[in-house]
Amino acid sequence: MSFKDIKLNYEIMAKNNIPLLVNNFEWKKMFGNLDNTDIQDAKKELLEHLRNQRKYKSSLKTLQNKKRDIMVNIVNLSHKVNNNDKKSINKLELARSEMLEINKEIENFEIKLDDMPSKIRHSNFELLNITIKIAYQDLKIKEKKLVPIYNEIEELRIKLKELIENKNDYEEEINNTYTFLHNMIGKEEIEKLDQNFLEKN
Repeated sequence: MSFKDIKLNYEIMAKNNIPLLVNNFEWKKMFGNLDNTDIQDAKKELLEHLRNQRKYKSSLKTLQNKKRDIMVNIVNLSHKVNNNDKKSINKLELARSEMLEINKEIENFEIKLDDMPSKIRHSNFELLNITIKIAYQDLKIKEKKLVPIYNEIEELRIKLKELIENKNDYEEEINNTYTFLHNMIGKEEIEKLDQNFLEKN
């Protein structure tokens, strides 16, 4: 399979509750600032959807607050009209018209908000696809670079083993020699000979 063929199954992955990559610490650390057009474009699209979602929620909240104010106004104006306040008739009609317009705007933003989770999931999923493709490309490159490193480590391990064996052999021979000399001539004579023959070196 080539890297371009990497394509996750959306239906299966949707069940895995994939976190938003742009909010994920590990993703941001490893891929967030990667110099790659595909990943930056996908990231930009996802962030745009998230910004729109926040904007729609804010606009909807403002409209709902405005709607409540208009409803209070309509109730007050209706009460005045019912008490034969003719001046309030036009105001009541204007308020009702304004209410109809606001209801349309609210419905419009509710429709937009209903679409946002799906758009965000798809953009996040596409970003995941691109991330996995880049991750495997990087893995292949790094695994290839590891081969000579492993080989060198093995060579050094063998060399180190040889050196340790040589060291142990020399130390054993030195100890055997000192033991023999000590038994033959004693400690004091050995110290004199060490000073004459070894310390000068």
